[in-house]
Amino acid sequence: MNALQITLIVLLLTFMSQAALAHTDHDKARFVAENGIDTGKCDNRFRPCKTLIYAARQANKGDKILVAEGQYYFDNAQQAQVLNDSLLPVLGGFSRKDHFQAQKPALHKTTLLNVPVYLSEALYDKGFDTIVDGKATATFPSLTAQRMEVSTTVSANESCSDGTAAGYPCNNIDLLSHVPVSTLSSVSNGANDIWGHVDLNNSREYAIVGMRASIAVVDVTEPTSPVVVGEITGQSTSWRDIKVYQYFDSAAERFKAYAYASADSVTEGFTIIDLNDLPESISLVSRNTDDNRAHNIYISNVDYTLNTPLTGATSQLHLVGQDSNGGAFRSYALNAPQAPTPSYIPNGLTRADYTHDASSMHITDARAQTECVNATASGCTVMLDFNEGSMRLWDHTNTSNTSELSNTSYNEVAYTHSGWFSEDKQYAFVHDELDERNFSLNTRVMIFDISSLTAPVLAGVWNSDNGTIDHNGYVRGNRYYMSNYERGLTVLDISDPTAPEEVGFFDTYPAFNSTNFNGAWGVYPFLPSGNILVSDIQRGLFVLKDNTLTATTVAAFSQSSYETEADTTFNLPVTKSGDSAMSVAYEVLAGSALSNDVLLTSGELTWGTNDSDAKNITLSVSSNNDTESNEVFFVRLFNPQGGGIASGKGYTQVTILGTAQQGKVELSKSELAVLETAPELTVNIVRQGGSEGEVSVNYSLENGTAVSGEDFVSQSGTLTWSDGDTADKTVTVTLINDSVDEEDEQFRLVLAAQDANLLGGVIETLITIKDDESNQAPVVNAGTDVETDVRASVELTGSAQDPEGALTNLEWTQTAGETVTIRNSDTLTMSFTAPATASKLTFALSATDEFGVSTSDTVTVNVNESVASVPVGDSSNSSGGGGSTTLLSMLALAFVVWLRRARLQKVILNS
Repeated sequence: MNALQITLIVLLLTFMSQAALAHTDHDKARFVAENGIDTGKCDNRFRPCKTLIYAARQANKGDKILVAEGQYYFDNAQQAQVLNDSLLPVLGGFSRKDHFQAQKPALHKTTLLNVPVYLSEALYDKGFDTIVDGKATATFPSLTAQRMEVSTTVSANESCSDGTAAGYPCNNIDLLSHVPVSTLSSVSNGANDIWGHVDLNNSREYAIVGMRASIAVVDVTEPTSPVVVGEITGQSTSWRDIKVYQYFDSAAERFKAYAYASADSVTEGFTIIDLNDLPESISLVSRNTDDNRAHNIYISNVDYTLNTPLTGATSQLHLVGQDSNGGAFRSYALNAPQAPTPSYIPNGLTRADYTHDASSMHITDARAQTECVNATASGCTVMLDFNEGSMRLWDHTNTSNTSELSNTSYNEVAYTHSGWFSEDKQYAFVHDELDERNFSLNTRVMIFDISSLTAPVLAGVWNSDNGTIDHNGYVRGNRYYMSNYERGLTVLDISDPTAPEEVGFFDTYPAFNSTNFNGAWGVYPFLPSGNILVSDIQRGLFVLKDNTLTATTVAAFSQSSYETEADTTFNLPVTKSGDSAMSVAYEVLAGSALSNDVLLTSGELTWGTNDSDAKNITLSVSSNNDTESNEVFFVRLFNPQGGGIASGKGYTQVTILGTAQQGKVELSKSELAVLETAPELTVNIVRQGGSEGEVSVNYSLENGTAVSGEDFVSQSGTLTWSDGDTADKTVTVTLINDSVDEEDEQFRLVLAAQDANLLGGVIETLITIKDDESNQAPVVNAGTDVETDVRASVELTGSAQDPEGALTNLEWTQTAGETVTIRNSDTLTMSFTAPATASKLTFALSATDEFGVSTSDTVTVNVNESVASVPVGDSSNSSGGGGSTTLLSMLALAFVVWLRRARLQKVILNS
């Protein structure tokens, strides 16, 4: 290959790669210029769009909008929203002449005219100049400005009256409480997804809220007085997802639960959180880093109110949108819930197999045998895979393999995001996150008939009266609860699944209803109380009450709990209010009582018109042996036809009375770690599952690599609980801090009893002493020095690692130069706006480990007066081609030279 041919190839690749450059030079940037044209995706720096609103419609979460110099008239509230979108940064001070390569606000004046006063300072920091005149007041109502303000106080118990509750627009939804971001977290400035948890040991209810740099747990048992229990901190990201798994531990005679949280665009893997010390505290179990990141996390084959496993099916944890295999979902076994193990790892898949989100159904009807591939006698597990451009159904009954059943798309597909299934498992509700933006549609939800798993068909589309973005949704009874970004919560009546109707909403983000990524991210409608949890990106947690069913025909349990003797037939009454004919299905769910204790049956209750008599669910309860304690099971109502299920009346707990038990005694943790510098360690011992009579257990400390007298003080003794006493006991271990440089050492706290039946499942705690002499300091790099322009938005990214993997704090501080305001100072990536005059700034990144040892590194930012950039390619501001004209001209010229040379060589050869 000769030099000219190589030149041609290089020029061709250069021309073809300009779009790729746009994504590497800036993170998925969209470009706006005063003389641009609103067409396409705005992602071509040589062909920018004209308006912010149009560019925002083309952008995804995490993109940036870069605005070139010029004057832009600020004339509506939607522009204000675009400029304040927390997930879509908008920056001014760029130029078409250098194809948006450098932000120079002092040189490339990007002026917004008619700006409301309260926005001016924030816009200045983003590289804009603003002009405020009298028109701003007229065109931007004060009510809109007020609604954009974010509350920092907890509000509670405001009914929806005359269309509002505590200033939030609403219909048929009351505000029980609102917990702002600043109260939820000490390290996060925004929220993302949400899940719920009911502790079946005591019926307390919790919200688990994904935050930008943490996961927060809130006790919402008293919904008008929520209490933040604690948070587990992590890396900073816009994307987290949470699910919960709860099960009965027969050895401990209590229910146990763990939360699992994924995080995208970071390297922390998925987080496992111990919920077993609620309501006092939560704790981090570990982080699984088989994949550095995952977009979502899901658990199949559980009841989503109780978060407990379904009988006859295998529960699995699923990562979706993760690093490996193009992001296709992978699965984990939950046999040891505190340490999930891989059960299904896909092979040979590509980015085309990416799963953005997932849900699943346990199919027990004829489809299991006729359409599933790996069904068992108890049914099959069908995964709903939302694959960006379609909905794919998979048979995942075999926990180590999958078989695709169907792949179905729809018209005007932009980004197939998520969905859920109807309670009769005949329909799927599907969300497209970008169709409103890309096709200028009002909010829509696609409804697919999945009565055939191998050939789903689009059966209906719900359209709203506004253009906000639908995000996530879930079915409870004949209601569909949807997080709807700037519209907040939207509630649909799905009595006819093919033709839903809106029956309620609560606008958590009242400023606007646009296609921007603000407002309600997630919703959880499954709490036994019927209360609705909503997470709002800017405003935090909302606890809401659903009143959409108050004027309709509904079925209900009249009590939340019942008791029955063993060896009997127990009639569980279900009431109906309203005159319409209706039916409702029921199902008996295992708890501590299993199929040998009660018949785990299902069925249907039916009422005729004007029939208001209670109907009974007949339960067959088996006999107990002499030593069986109280056992519980649950009954749920679902799939109502002709009416609904009263809010908070769809589940009941039934206790089979047994023999009073002395309970089980066990340690609260199987493993603990303590710093050698700590003077002592306190370990909890609990009595659970009964309180009959006095019980005693012995405890002792046993040597391992850590030895009594050298590393800890020897200790043994007896713990005694009196009759009726279930209070936790403690053992305090005294540590000895030696001066020896050594590896971490371990010893054990062991329980023993004359009656082994008195002991629960955790009778040993392995205690690790972390040595301070061998501890290594964190390794920190603040990055290379930076040159920037006055008023430019600057982002610094450092790195910090602890050899022992135990960083406790990160902090950026400014050590020299004109003072600037640092944003996200407690994360590896911080940002600030450069001063308006040339200066030299110095910043330090400090990292601290668990022993309090800190390491710092500095970086210098030289802020320069702006000078004109050297034009790149054609300096013309023509919207038709920009810099690509030069590349085309060069390519054409090179081709002509090559053609002439080829002809000359031909003449020479022929002569």
